[in-house]
Amino acid sequence: MPMKSSSQIQQAHEDAVLRDALAEHNRLHGLALAVVSRPDPPDAILSDGVTTTWMELTDAFFSQAWARDLSSYGSIKGHKPMASGGYVDMDRLFAENFCDLVQQKTGKQSYAPIVASHGPGILVVGLESPWLDGDTMDEVSDEWAARGSPDISGTFAFVYVRHRTARGNIVLPWPRRD
Repeated sequence: MPMKSSSQIQQAHEDAVLRDALAEHNRLHGLALAVVSRPDPPDAILSDGVTTTWMELTDAFFSQAWARDLSSYGSIKGHKPMASGGYVDMDRLFAENFCDLVQQKTGKQSYAPIVASHGPGILVVGLESPWLDGDTMDEVSDEWAARGSPDISGTFAFVYVRHRTARGNIVLPWPRRD
C-alpha cells in the first residue's frame, strides 16, 4: 500500500465519518439530507431541498500521544507510537477530554454565522481511546453530569459519537443526561 500524506489520511477519514454519520442521522430522522458543500467550518452543509443544516466532525482522543500515534500510522513521515507503560484513570482522562472538546466546539465563534443562517447543527465526535468500552461512555456521562450537563442546544441540535470497529464506523446518538 502506498504511503499517504497526513492530509490525505485526514481527508479519507473525514469522508468516511461524514458518510456514515449522515446515513445514521438520515435513518434516525427519516430524512434524505445530502452534502451540498464542504466550507470548513463547518465540515459540511447538508440539505434535502427543504431542510438545510450543517455538520461538524471532530475526534476526542485519550491523549495527544494517542492522537499522534493514530494520525501517523501509514504516514509518509513514519509512525510515532504512543509510549508503552502503565496508564491509570484512562476512562476519566478520556471523559474529561471528550467533555472539554464538546464545550470548546460549542463555544466556537466561527460557527456563529452558520448557526444564524441554518440554526443549530450536528456534531459528530469520534471516540479515540485504546481502552474504549461501555465503562468509558458511563464515565463520559458522569463527567458531563458533574459539569452540570451544559446546554449546547444553541449550537448543536444533535450530537453523535462514532467509533471504529472491524466492520467500519458505528455512529450512535450521544445519550446526554439532560
